[in-house]
Amino acid sequence: MNLRHLVTGAALLILCIMVGCSLAEKRQEIPSPVTHHPLPKPIETSPTPLLGKSITIATGDISGVYFPLGQALASTYGQYGGAFTGTRITKASIENTRLVREKKAELGFATVDAIASEEHALSAEKQPLVPSQLCALTGLYFNYIHIAVTKKSGIHSLKDLTGKRIGMGPIGSGTELSAERILQAAHLTNDTQKHYFSFSQASQALRDGVIDAAIFSSGLPNPDVSSLANDVSLTLISVPESVITELQRQYPYYLKKSIPAKTYAHLQSDIETIAVKNVLITYRDLPTDIAYELTKDFYTYLPELYDAHLAAREIDADQAEKNIYLPLHPGAARYFEEKKQKQAN
Repeated sequence: MNLRHLVTGAALLILCIMVGCSLAEKRQEIPSPVTHHPLPKPIETSPTPLLGKSITIATGDISGVYFPLGQALASTYGQYGGAFTGTRITKASIENTRLVREKKAELGFATVDAIASEEHALSAEKQPLVPSQLCALTGLYFNYIHIAVTKKSGIHSLKDLTGKRIGMGPIGSGTELSAERILQAAHLTNDTQKHYFSFSQASQALRDGVIDAAIFSSGLPNPDVSSLANDVSLTLISVPESVITELQRQYPYYLKKSIPAKTYAHLQSDIETIAVKNVLITYRDLPTDIAYELTKDFYTYLPELYDAHLAAREIDADQAEKNIYLPLHPGAARYFEEKKQKQAN
């Protein structure tokens, strides 16, 4: 092999390395991806406003409820509406409100307390105040606060959390927001060691003894709490009446509810706690016909969400406008008004 061939080969090798590095750099610049759902064979119906439209749904952690419901909903809109759908794994409620407000997602799941907190913070930054960029398509099910401990921990009440290590949910999540407010109402804010874990991380940390308690804000049942209840001697702590009263004084959208004993293995009695409504949100200037069709398809094919998670069975169109904090999108309002008229006739 002569010198010319060696030089040519070396040059080609350097060029390939440079191109490869360039492509790798470009790949690293891509943010957390949207999972696109392949469009299935369409159902033979007349074309709808969703046909060919791109619909991204902001969900949550894969071990929560938002993720499986978001996956199922994306499939529904793709199959029956002909939309090109995608889902995003997120830190859930608070991140989802921001993604939808910034139009990085058409739809998102969020709790009312997270929505209200974000709207209040945004309003405080704007002078003069501007109308909300968010609307509701529909109210969903309730998130119940779970305060999970092992029976061997010796923790029997909220006040026993003094000085303990607590899983608070991911930073910036709706769970963290609810957990902080509960500790504040119980005057425990400065007397605990806080750890910020996803649901699955908190579950494992509780198993391993890394934390003493874990707080979950979730529909029923929460998959990680179910797994814990089956694997270890687990119990849930009730939220005292005095704490519930204080929370409701400051934040009226928190409701007093119970987690039924039958929800998780080895629970001896119902657990008194607080709950907050979940909402399917969108941005205000989403076209009315699109919002109408999204809402109509949601309720037309709601039974298809039941297999994704039991919490979907709690969704009721007759309760869709209650405790949702945000105004309904005009397209959604049109759907519910038509539904009421049909029921009246």
